[in-house]
Amino acid sequence: MGKHVFCTDLCLERGEPLAGTGDAPKRVLMLAWPRGKWRTPRWESIDMSPALSEALHEAAHAKLHVALVDKVEAEGRLPTLHALPENVYADFSDEAELITAIRDYVDGKLFAGTPDTRPTIICCTDSRRDACCARHGFSTYKALVKIADPEEFNIVQATHIGGCRFAASLVVMPQRQRYGRMTAEHAEAFLDAIGKNEVYLPAYKGRSDEAEPAQVAELAALKWAVENGLGTSAVSLDGAIPEDAHEGDLLTLEAELHGARLSIRMHAQDFMVQGNCGVVAEGGGEMTLRWCVDEVIAHPKTAAH
Repeated sequence: MGKHVFCTDLCLERGEPLAGTGDAPKRVLMLAWPRGKWRTPRWESIDMSPALSEALHEAAHAKLHVALVDKVEAEGRLPTLHALPENVYADFSDEAELITAIRDYVDGKLFAGTPDTRPTIICCTDSRRDACCARHGFSTYKALVKIADPEEFNIVQATHIGGCRFAASLVVMPQRQRYGRMTAEHAEAFLDAIGKNEVYLPAYKGRSDEAEPAQVAELAALKWAVENGLGTSAVSLDGAIPEDAHEGDLLTLEAELHGARLSIRMHAQDFMVQGNCGVVAEGGGEMTLRWCVDEVIAHPKTAAH
């Protein structure tokens, strides 16, 4: 048997940028389920009844992100079901009530439960889906729960959330922030930023629901601001984003933020993308156009009169 080739290693070797891949799910249902019983697909995990499997399958096909979650903290437990972005959780006396709650949520009706004021940090550790998520995800998850105050953060390990080649992959809800290439070494600074309701720039993938060039430009502007002592602030972008692009195309977007006016110059580049280790093993993959920053140019701001 040949040596395992990790998709994260290939992604780094090819220089594929993290920025611009920040789309996070709008609605998430987290179901507490022991990690050792997770399977792919998740609705076929061990000890799931046919009725519960069907309800989860239907929810996933209704464009909800359904995550099986577990935890390793010595104290506390996970509620049976947790809905995000509403940040409401509940336990159920029997499976029929649980299934009803899942189906009601698919239809837009939130089940009765307890509000949670903490941000939820979802860390993918799904070894059944991808070796890189186990390789990078579990060590990152353990580092986070080791130092986090459980009164301030709800941290769970979860089934596949996407972005395997950027493992460790995390989503912060209800803020809808996606992070990648997280490691245990990031844990303290990451929690400090999230606790302040700030973006953790070193592993941030970009703003959800924005086109990739806008994500890339905003992140470049935020990093420039921090590096130049301005801190983070809202970024306003100006410039036309092409609907269609080809390798070698150039694009400049203008960015306004507190204390600075910037031009973000970037180019389009094709990368061979193999989204997970299974695709690598099968020899699959496809060329994918990505936007890469070339230069951030600062301009003098005109003084107000």
